[in-house]
Amino acid sequence: MKCNGMRKEKTKNGRKIEVRCNTELDKHALFCKVCGQPTGALSGSLSAKVNYQKIWEKFKLIKSQYYSFSIFIVLTFFLLIGLGIFFSKYLAESFKIDHYLFVNLMLLILVPFVLIPFGFKENFTDEPFKISMYFKKLKKYPKFFLLVLVNILYFLLLKIFCTGYILGITVDPILHPVRFILVLYWITITFPAVLLISRKKMNPIKAVISCYRASAETRWQQFFVMFRLFLMNVIGAAFAGLGLLVTIPFSYILIEKYYQSLDEFELFE
Repeated sequence: MKCNGMRKEKTKNGRKIEVRCNTELDKHALFCKVCGQPTGALSGSLSAKVNYQKIWEKFKLIKSQYYSFSIFIVLTFFLLIGLGIFFSKYLAESFKIDHYLFVNLMLLILVPFVLIPFGFKENFTDEPFKISMYFKKLKKYPKFFLLVLVNILYFLLLKIFCTGYILGITVDPILHPVRFILVLYWITITFPAVLLISRKKMNPIKAVISCYRASAETRWQQFFVMFRLFLMNVIGAAFAGLGLLVTIPFSYILIEKYYQSLDEFELFE
């Protein structure tokens, strides 16, 4: 495929005129290396909207096959995390532990269990999630534990520098929204890390670094993927939690499939 963009070219008399680029495009290119014209990947294969719609069309036909798995995940881990956060202040006081540290310690232990399904087989249409699959993949817990630890340490550093936590100093209030933005940015660019650990056997540090490098041009699409899933799960939870029976497995699948789209463009190389 050739680029349809325009570039400037010098004529024999030294004048610059616009001509069609016509550069042969690499099939994995996001932009033309000569004129910088987008190839269409970000509005096609790597589009958050396109991936969402395409996966939903397939998933809605088989969503009932995931109900038992969803009930297991929601009641076993999501509910436990929610209750832990809700009663965290009381529990922290009971154990005489700083509230922030207590919440993060609890998340460090529980969140890796939520990540286990990312170790399942890639083709969800051939074999929908089963509870038995979950227990077979518990061996991946240590690696996911380390990934969660990396995230918690990063968020701790942000809290220290942006709020003066532990240091006992007063910081400029402008740093509070800065911290919020950096947290969103971190989640946006690093969500494929769990799949790099599972699929490419990377260690958590290398996986996070690879995600950072890969997201140079796709971070906005990755943000829209996560934002759509966030809204979907909030709406699912609002209907007495019943909507989570659909939104939870769909979230796992969409993240997996979007990671595959990123990997097809060799962005993690």
